[in-house]
Amino acid sequence: MKIFKQITLPRILIIFVILFLASCATTPQIPEIRLKPGEFGMQINRPSPIISSIAYSPKDRHVAIGKVNGELIVWDIYEGRKLWSVEASEKTDKRRVVVSVFFTPDGSHIISASESGAVKIWNVESGGLIRTVRGVKHNEFLNAVAITPDGGRILAGGGEDDMWFSGVLRLLDVESGRVIREFQIPKTRAFAGVSTSVQSVAISPDGKLALAAYQSSIKLWDMEMGRELKKFEYKKSTFFVPIVSRVAFLPDGKHFISGGGERPGYSAIRLWDIETGETIQKLGGSLPRKPNLSPDGKHVLYGSGYEGIMELADMKTGQTVKKFKGKLSFRAFFADEGKFSTDGKRMVSFSKDAAIRIWDVESGEELIVMAAFEDGEWLAITTEGYYNASANGHKYLNVMMGESVYTAEAFYDVFYRPDIVAAKLRGEDIKDLITITMKDAIKSPPPLVEISPVVSTPASPKAKVCYNVKSTGGGIGEIRLFHNGKLIESDGYYKEAAKAVTEKTQLAKLDSKTIYEDMRSVKIKEKTDISPVTTKTKGDAFNDCKEIDAISGENEISITAFNKDNTVQSYMKTAKFTSSIKQEEPHLYILLIGIDQYKDNTINLKYAAKDSKDIKERLLKQAETLYKPQNIYYELLTDSNATKANITSKINELSKVIKPNDSFILFVASHGVLLQNQYYMVTHEYDGKVSDTNLISSNEIVEMSKKIKSLSQLFIFDTCHAGGVDYIVSGLYDARMSVLAKKMGLHIYASANSKEAAIDGYRRNGLFTYTLLDGLNNKKEADKNKDNKISIVELGEYSKQTTTEISKKIGHAQTPLIINFGKDNSVYNLK
Repeated sequence: MKIFKQITLPRILIIFVILFLASCATTPQIPEIRLKPGEFGMQINRPSPIISSIAYSPKDRHVAIGKVNGELIVWDIYEGRKLWSVEASEKTDKRRVVVSVFFTPDGSHIISASESGAVKIWNVESGGLIRTVRGVKHNEFLNAVAITPDGGRILAGGGEDDMWFSGVLRLLDVESGRVIREFQIPKTRAFAGVSTSVQSVAISPDGKLALAAYQSSIKLWDMEMGRELKKFEYKKSTFFVPIVSRVAFLPDGKHFISGGGERPGYSAIRLWDIETGETIQKLGGSLPRKPNLSPDGKHVLYGSGYEGIMELADMKTGQTVKKFKGKLSFRAFFADEGKFSTDGKRMVSFSKDAAIRIWDVESGEELIVMAAFEDGEWLAITTEGYYNASANGHKYLNVMMGESVYTAEAFYDVFYRPDIVAAKLRGEDIKDLITITMKDAIKSPPPLVEISPVVSTPASPKAKVCYNVKSTGGGIGEIRLFHNGKLIESDGYYKEAAKAVTEKTQLAKLDSKTIYEDMRSVKIKEKTDISPVTTKTKGDAFNDCKEIDAISGENEISITAFNKDNTVQSYMKTAKFTSSIKQEEPHLYILLIGIDQYKDNTINLKYAAKDSKDIKERLLKQAETLYKPQNIYYELLTDSNATKANITSKINELSKVIKPNDSFILFVASHGVLLQNQYYMVTHEYDGKVSDTNLISSNEIVEMSKKIKSLSQLFIFDTCHAGGVDYIVSGLYDARMSVLAKKMGLHIYASANSKEAAIDGYRRNGLFTYTLLDGLNNKKEADKNKDNKISIVELGEYSKQTTTEISKKIGHAQTPLIINFGKDNSVYNLK
């Protein structure tokens, strides 16, 4: 073959290195972090395909990343959560790397380009595919893409599939996908086995000029005429070919920068004068660099080390003015990419791991780390340790103190705070909201828990569970005991909220600003209080035994304990036993609460009572597909009957008859408020002043659940917030409900919406209740596993999706929380 005549020893060595690096590209290793005694660190513990490209949106709301496996991920960096992810390459493509991602100038769409040549345009909000444009022919590949300032055309650069020949460069129309112009790259053979494909492209601020870098050359074109205007060359040597890996125009359009390797072990960033063709500034170093300019063109950002360091240099002087090195111990080898926000105040960087990092440019502070994984899970965590995550995302983060290693899940109760993540990303001062950092919390490690084999006679309705808890230096706090995933015993109680602040605040004035001021005042008054939970003093060792009610078949008993500050949770220990007691017919008990009328009529609602009645009718009808009619019971409390005393009394009555094998559903349509980091349900007696007589607290809800012996419980809170719902309220609502569900081991459907939205309703119901009713109406579309049953998880997911879709159409975004910590069970059978 003709190609082998060109191979020499230097070329063979280069090819070997390239192939070796390529073989390692998609499976990043997790480097081991060795900590000294007393040292603190964090580390992603799950490999993920390498990030290959990144972009900041023009409105600074989103960050898009492309990966080597063809995945496109979009983050919402106002709220600190993964928005969506899609497959951006064609499934049949061998070349799947997403080489470029960027936003259209108005920020409404994302354009991704995969190495195979598929250029795809996506809707930012929904992730929906708008269209696909082919940037190259079947025997070619893409390396780089740029968009014109008006968003109408795309410049795509790459090469022929035969790596020994020249590159390709085309101008495409975004709307039609047709090729407007093809720029000629000389068909010269590659020198020393290095491809001459186009590595980087750039378009001038006025959209008239184009730059393309290939091998050691940079060409400047007139975009309209397709005419080559100038060529900029790097000096070659016998054994080394300089590779230009990045070009970018300065805002003045008269200068540009380039970056790449110039000789073995040496790389540089050059500032060029377009008119003279001369290099007017040069920054050199030891590693390959892909420079990115600040929006004003005054500074250049580049990766500079094996430890994930980014450097910011002054373009005129060439001097480093700032270094960015993460405080979290996410080891990020070969930092090589960083992009500025439009206003230049933030910077996002990535390295060879699953994570991106958001930085404050002025202070150099790392604000947050975000990681997305192949299985769809994700995590966003601040340097203080407060995080937002998908259902299992926190399990992929190790938290270490010396030789002790825990997953972030151990910190869930205190540190799962989507509201704090969002507040920090928006530049708010969060220091008064921070009670403790994760670094300080882990200094008091959780205790060790041991559970003895369960003492049980197969035919006995009772079983005895004994356990030992031993301090490892952090003391012993709350202990939780679960039966088949549901909390049945715990000794932790929320401290009484300091009502002095909130008594003066009307419910309708409890907006996010008031809530945060309230939380800050408590923080100031109780500086030594680390946790809102208090427990009995237990010393350094604690032993106990509990008698539980067995159910027919397999029984699983789990125990976990916290340190004395109730900030870090131990590993959960489990014991199982099988009971042969006769299985009784299951019963269903439903308690429904709907409150439109309050003593303070300024917060009255319109559809809450109707919602509770409608849900009752639908549940009763569908329950007959699972239960005998005589085994279905309900209690309905509305308006003046829905007092705290009546609700508590009904719970006490039900607790005397409900058995572990039965099911229990609680539905609440009312006001729900957040006070001093707790969730409260508002009862009919509310008269304009907050008091224990007209609120039911999170802790009281936990006690209600513990009293009810049913191991299958579903709590539904369709509650509105009179003070309005924004990212703070929704984030804190998320945190409180999720922690509540995790503690109880239950399923919770929770919908935080505004009072205005609740009053307006949707087709004579609250919106979330409307979608629940729809899901309960023999809804085959909700049956995801096609077993002709609608389970708790399936009903929740259907209602969440439908609520989200409808709310967008009617103009107020509402995304319910569907939290599943309990075991899944059927709600009804399809007919």
